[in-house]
Amino acid sequence: MPVIQNSVSVAANAVNDNVLAGSQFEFLPYHAKIDFGLVGSAIGLLCDVYSGQDIVAESFAPPITNRFPVNPDDFTLTDVAAAGERLKVRARNTTAGALTLFFGVSILPIG
Repeated sequence: MPVIQNSVSVAANAVNDNVLAGSQFEFLPYHAKIDFGLVGSAIGLLCDVYSGQDIVAESFAPPITNRFPVNPDDFTLTDVAAAGERLKVRARNTTAGALTLFFGVSILPIG
């Protein structure tokens, strides 16, 4: 079961269009159940989460834990996606200072 885990700093009033860009699993190689874990360093981050054409979350305010997401507690967003679909997590900072998004994506092959 592949896992993507990383963190990204989002500058003041900026947008990172896809924190998963460049990942081996940005475009799924097989059908899979996807679990997204998103947490932030402080209030003010908003995330839009997409799995192919599915909108998993829009303007999702991640919990403030200032650490990497813990499975299963922080992996609150789930979807099923087909091979070839794109995973996308857009992070928006609505504050006047840089914030950190900590994220994890768990990919469970199905079918």
